[in-house]
Amino acid sequence: MVVGILDFGGQYNHLILRRVTELGFRGNFLSPNEPLDRVKQSFDCLIISGGPWNIPEDLPRTGNAINYILEFPGPILGICLGHQLMAYAYGGELVRGYPEFGGVRVYVDREDTILRGLPREFMAWESHNISVVKPPSGFEVIAHSDIVPIEAMVNEGIYRFGVQFHPEVRHTQYGSVIMRNFLSLCQRR
Repeated sequence: MVVGILDFGGQYNHLILRRVTELGFRGNFLSPNEPLDRVKQSFDCLIISGGPWNIPEDLPRTGNAINYILEFPGPILGICLGHQLMAYAYGGELVRGYPEFGGVRVYVDREDTILRGLPREFMAWESHNISVVKPPSGFEVIAHSDIVPIEAMVNEGIYRFGVQFHPEVRHTQYGSVIMRNFLSLCQRR
């Protein structure tokens, strides 16, 4: 099984690859300009990373990311910018504001597949100015913070998962559990 990690040049991208390999999986970075057919043939699941851009104004910089989100057949985890892109791609609402930086308390609303085994609240590492405030149709909000209404969302029917925080960073409690839960979904497909 190979995990494609869409690299937007975010400050934590190397940590995503490290967590994937530490958990016993093989991961490779992926350019956002790779043709969709090649991505479908090369990877079993995708992680859409964080990055320095704002959505929607910087959408042209994200290459084929929207196409990957909408058309890739396997599971996808969106992290930070990836979470925002996923919400945008499926018609969710994003706003500038509700910024969070550093440690933030996240409250679990529903223990689903990626949050399985977590306590009702935990500390997570955040770095964003844009927030998802309304989930796309078909997505369920599964975690929030005191400031951001959608810290995590899922659409289990299409294997799409998004988290506003950074599970790959050691400052996020239970980040490895979240990553392992997602990667176990990749194995089952």
